[in-house]
Amino acid sequence: MEFNLQGKTAIIGGSSKGLGKACAIALAREGVNIVLCARNSDALNQTQKEIESFGVGVLSLSVDMANIDDNKRIVDEAANRFGGVDILVNNSGGPKPGTFRDITEDDLDDAYNSVLKYNIRMINLCLPYMEKKGWGRIINIASVTVKEPAPNMVLSNIFRSAVASYAKTISKELISKGVTINTVCPGYFKTDRVTQLIEVRSAVDGISVEEYEQKAIQDFPHKRYMDPQELGDLVCYLCSDQARSVNGTTIQIDGGLLSGLL
Repeated sequence: MEFNLQGKTAIIGGSSKGLGKACAIALAREGVNIVLCARNSDALNQTQKEIESFGVGVLSLSVDMANIDDNKRIVDEAANRFGGVDILVNNSGGPKPGTFRDITEDDLDDAYNSVLKYNIRMINLCLPYMEKKGWGRIINIASVTVKEPAPNMVLSNIFRSAVASYAKTISKELISKGVTINTVCPGYFKTDRVTQLIEVRSAVDGISVEEYEQKAIQDFPHKRYMDPQELGDLVCYLCSDQARSVNGTTIQIDGGLLSGLL
């Protein structure tokens, strides 16, 4: 399938590893120039080398996605290097876990800034370039907690759901200008973070990593953690010409884990 993405430029948040990196790889394989954004310079440099092997342009920026000056810098440098922005993948680390009794005012502010406010700001900064060309793709990486709130993830429940609501709200206006916006809700993927958690919890339980993982996946319909590249492939499709009418959706990729119809 030809996605017709050759030569376009994508800004991808949290792209030095994990799901963001998987999105960068999938798009780079289609000939998309990549703007990598993350805090860890060492991880960024390593990922840049991997992405450059696909023969595309790569700009690597060590930034804090919750910082307004860094957000402006990302878009300005992307435009200076590649002539504009065609694709925005909003992806950031999750806010502090906990129940509604655990969160403080500071926790609330931090989650608002790092999840919702950053997301809206990046959309506003990138839209002028997309609307000028009459073509653009915005993908928000959220969580299955958008569709099925988790009791110990109240901040994620609140602000990732708000991201999906914002996307839906503006989607009709954007598509009239050739820009689509969609929210992707991942389930359980085998990222570096998940691997670390498995190692820690298996040690606490006094069992091997393999035993803990097999125990953990028993509640998954497909009986496995998903490969991050599966999410990258979905994001790549949503950016393609074939998905030009997919707009304002909130799509889960969870192996059928959630029970709800919507």
